[in-house]
Amino acid sequence: MNIFEKVKSLNFPTGQYVVVGSGILEAKGIRETHDVDVVVTPELFEKCKTEGWEQVPWTYEKIDQIYLKKGEFEVYLDVNCRDFNPTFSELIQRAETIDDITFASLQDTINFKRAYNKPKHLADLKLIEKYLQK
Repeated sequence: MNIFEKVKSLNFPTGQYVVVGSGILEAKGIRETHDVDVVVTPELFEKCKTEGWEQVPWTYEKIDQIYLKKGEFEVYLDVNCRDFNPTFSELIQRAETIDDITFASLQDTINFKRAYNKPKHLADLKLIEKYLQK
């Protein structure tokens, strides 16, 4: 199943979610992704909680919040990314829609990956750079 089929299977309402992380990389044919990270509105987050999504403490950056997990999907209220912390509204305003799926813009994705500055993110930045040179 590709990224489009995966996200469509969630049946999330347009305007209430943005696929973040490496989702845009798969959508643009840069590389496949293994999980799907999604930032959602507080209303959609609560709906997922009531539908039984697993509540997981956020340990990646030692933030006192939870995110929700269901299979390969992770749902967040925001992206706490060191020096780059756009709001949901900012993400959606700059988002790119491909095949009816809303993705964080490639520039926002670059900014996230630069802020995280971990080996896997730096490798993605090299792939994005190659993509942009074409």
